[in-house]
This record gives sequence, C-alpha cells and structure tokens, in this order.
Amino acid sequence: MQRFQSFLLFFITWEFNSAVQINYIKVPSAVKNDSGSPVILDCNYSVRPDDSELVVKWLLNDEVVYQWIPPQKPQSLGRLKNRVDLNYKATDDPKSVYRAMKIWNPTTDIAGEYRCFVSTFADEDFSVKNMIVFEPERSLVILKQEFNYQSVNFTCSANEVYPAPKLILYKDRTDDFYNKNPLQTLEWNTSRHPNGRFSVFVVAHAMVDSLVPGSLIHCELRIPGTGYVKKRSLLYYPTAQTGCGRALDSCSAQLVLILSLLISAFSI
Repeated sequence: MQRFQSFLLFFITWEFNSAVQINYIKVPSAVKNDSGSPVILDCNYSVRPDDSELVVKWLLNDEVVYQWIPPQKPQSLGRLKNRVDLNYKATDDPKSVYRAMKIWNPTTDIAGEYRCFVSTFADEDFSVKNMIVFEPERSLVILKQEFNYQSVNFTCSANEVYPAPKLILYKDRTDDFYNKNPLQTLEWNTSRHPNGRFSVFVVAHAMVDSLVPGSLIHCELRIPGTGYVKKRSLLYYPTAQTGCGRALDSCSAQLVLILSLLISAFSI
C-alpha cells in the first residue's frame, strides 16, 4: 500500500511539473518615449510534447494586445494594433516561434503592466512585468534669489516630463564633492499638462553663513523606476556688498538715480 501511495505521489508530481510552465519573461523596465527604436518582450515557456490547443497571449493592463494560436499567424490587437512586427521569430521551435512581441517605437500610451498568458487544453500559466515609457524633461533650470544678507533661496524647475519626476536641491563644496547636503525645502508643486506630462518645481532655503563661497548647489532630477537622472549645478558666490549696506546692483541703481538728479539740476 505504501509503495502504491509513493508511486501515485510521484505520478502526480511528474504530471504537475510537466504541465505548462513559464520559465521567465523579459520586459524592459524602462524605455524612452518615441525613440524610434523597437523593443522586444519575450515569454520563455515549456509545454509537454503531447499538449494541444496551445494559445499564447500578451495583455497590457488586462487588455489582450497580442495573440498567437498555432499554426496560424500571430495577431496584434487593441492598443498595439499595427504596432508589432508580426514576422519576428523568437525561436525556430514551432511551439514557441511567435512567443515574443517586437513593438515598433514604443510611446507613453503603451506603458503599464504586461502579462504573458500561455494555455493548452490541459493547463495554463502566466507571468507579469511592468514597462515604463518615459519622456525626458524639456528643460531643467536652477536659479538663485537673495532676499537679504542672511538667507538665500534656490529654485529648480523641470518642464514636460513623464512620468512625474522627483527633484532634490542639495549643496556640496568644491573640495568635498561627494558630501551631499539636502537644502531645506520651502515649497514644491507638481502640475499635469493636457498631454499627460508633468511640470515640477521646488524651492529650497539656506542661510548665507552656511554656504562657503564656491559651494556647488545642485538640482537633481530622477524619474522613478527608470534609472534616468539629470543634474544642473550652480556655483554659489554671495552678491557683492558695498559700503551703503546693500547689494552692488541695488547701489548701482541708487547711483544712477543720483546722477540723473544732478544732471537735471545742472540743466535747469
């Protein structure tokens, strides 16, 4: 009896392990929007030699966008209609030749969760991965604004980015480049444009006496999940002072006003 139970367990285990199994799927985690280059999404699976009624599907956010039912040719559907190279062959095996999708020039509208679903008459399996299609910023700018002699504000803005980025302002010294010190954030805002892209700005504050002349102020932009990083830097020097107790450009304005009054007086 015990031998029979062991044999039965072995048979059930063999049946289970020999069923449809997705070994792995390859989906790029992030691709640049409208780059002109194709991307390949591959679904590596195993089926038994005697399995019948094989169906391979790719779904994007639960919508079927690709289907292959051997011996027929594959089809592109939904949002990927006419956007897939239907002649692309992943292998020479007739049971997996059209398992992969080669998507022409991906754009932000086809980002999301991709699911490979493989089924036969007896079994099925699926695997899921996300793909981000990102759009780099149109511009990234860092500015300085001094309100008095004790404090200074730095503003960093990024325009037309997708998806929403993260911005951070930090300082380091020219002789200590790797020591990043985040500045105190005063204000931040994220707005979304009708085209779906985002514009973001952050305002940070620092005390003048905490900034050594020659300090580097950096604005760093990151698009989460993509590995995309861009940085802009500003070399900080305090605005020059004069004996009148004001910034040099302010005193210059006063001098121009005084000269104008003198010229007017002499011309009367």
